[in-house]
Amino acid sequence: MTQIKKENSYYLDGDDLRHMILEACSYFDLHKESINALNVFPVPDGDTGTNMGLTMRAAARELQQVETKSIGKVADIAARSSLLGARGNSGVILSQMFRGISRGLSGKEKARLPEFGRAFQYGIVYAYNAVSKPVEGTILTVAREIAKGSREALQTSLTFIDLLRVAIDKGRGALEQTPELLPVLKEAGVVDAGGLGLVVFLEGCLQSMLRRADIKNEIYFIEERRPSMGATASTGKGGGTGETLSKEEFNPVFPYCTEVLIKGSDISTRKVRRSLEELGDSLLIAGEGGMVKVHIHTDHPGTVLETCLFFGSLHDLKIDNMVDQYEETRWGISMQETGEKGVTANFEANFSPGEQGSGEQKNPGRIGVVTVSSGKGLAAIFTSLGVDRVVSGGQSMNPSVKEIVEAIVALPAEQVIVLPNNSNIKLSAEQAAELVAKEIMVVDTRSVTQGLAALLALNQLKSLSENHAEMCRRARQVKTGEVTYAVRAAVINGLQVEKGDIIGISNGCLLAGGKEIDATTVALAEAMLTPGDEMLTLFYGDNITGDQAHELQAQLCDKFPRLEVELQYGGQPLYYYFLMVE
Repeated sequence: MTQIKKENSYYLDGDDLRHMILEACSYFDLHKESINALNVFPVPDGDTGTNMGLTMRAAARELQQVETKSIGKVADIAARSSLLGARGNSGVILSQMFRGISRGLSGKEKARLPEFGRAFQYGIVYAYNAVSKPVEGTILTVAREIAKGSREALQTSLTFIDLLRVAIDKGRGALEQTPELLPVLKEAGVVDAGGLGLVVFLEGCLQSMLRRADIKNEIYFIEERRPSMGATASTGKGGGTGETLSKEEFNPVFPYCTEVLIKGSDISTRKVRRSLEELGDSLLIAGEGGMVKVHIHTDHPGTVLETCLFFGSLHDLKIDNMVDQYEETRWGISMQETGEKGVTANFEANFSPGEQGSGEQKNPGRIGVVTVSSGKGLAAIFTSLGVDRVVSGGQSMNPSVKEIVEAIVALPAEQVIVLPNNSNIKLSAEQAAELVAKEIMVVDTRSVTQGLAALLALNQLKSLSENHAEMCRRARQVKTGEVTYAVRAAVINGLQVEKGDIIGISNGCLLAGGKEIDATTVALAEAMLTPGDEMLTLFYGDNITGDQAHELQAQLCDKFPRLEVELQYGGQPLYYYFLMVE
């Protein structure tokens, strides 16, 4: 940040913005697990912090490789790379904020306070407009109040640091009000996770500016002023997360952040989790089958790696001392963390309009289909029903915009239907559709069972719009259920569950809870069924054996003799069963 002639007047150049985003990314990493923990439902797929963090990393990774001093060029790189790397609704909204800032700074070498302030306003407007039907009490509410506060602040003679302080204060105030605006947050005892992520990002930006202004005595004031949000997140009928968000950077008992990719044959994520859960905290397991990613905070990284060796070969090892991260707020961004390389530099080459990356012959008369799904069984089912490309992802593993774009581009068809199969992937799918010069429609499928139902309505003899309308209608006709385990104690819809309990969810409602998988699944099915329902299909996950699934099928047939009960292997992680009622 460079001071110019007039006292208290500053401008920012590209190097300032670059440092700001890099440091905000590292700062965000220190808080992402607390953001992940703010799940409304106590299910093991809290991923808002992870999605926003990976979106920032996509931008940060590209910015590490540039040296331009042009603030407009830096903003453009951040916007394009974050869009391609965006994951989940929160990540897409964040990428749109970068996009708006880029528009406001376009063509500029430097930006004074009013110019940067206007660009920041653009960023918040773009973030808000990313969602067709904004809901109060979410990240969008926090973004809107931040925009109002910063707009008011620009009316006075302030510095960039003062502008960010005002924006953060307004964001904190709006965040604390989200449970009052969205009843489900109040019942769960949490604030909105995406809203907190946005505030944390701005805190990281402020920390960068304080460092560059050499205001050392104020650098960590941010953590000292966040107790009210921590209290909000840990109170209420739902029991909250049980975590405070102040001083959360690291647990000195487990100072080493250890990450490793395991490659093997039919790796059980459940067995990996059980083997590692006593070796530290902040354990995250992602992947399936032949490739599983492990993240854990531990005091003995060597023991973790030796344990992982039992399951396969080790790759992309990464061990960070979080004490050093806390003291230095380092900027190290590992490409192996996301597996994406050079998305900005290669954007035009890989995704130019009309490019057909697979080399296949075009087939303009056929409608191509791209779907998102996790689990070998579900992928095989989708493929057998005519899906051309299955993008790996789902709960806790939201694919990036880039991954969806690649799948669309690879198809020879000029018309494509995309099935996101998760409400948190819909925005990413819509953004991907805008980046490819094909006629693309996204069906609003919010579960894999809705995706399967929609796919059965596809008719290649009809037009794209006719198919889209019919597939949307068909998706809404099925009822979806999910059986998993509670990651914390909670009271949802008047139902009390404890950490570790088996829970059954349908269409956003917690309907069953208990200690046994089969009993809870039967209770969920009973709560879902209504007169006239004819068929129940069970998709069992990677932690359920075939014998266990057939035993449950027999129980359901006995209890509901008039119902046809089908069984399919899904292989999905985290969820014991998916239920589809027709």
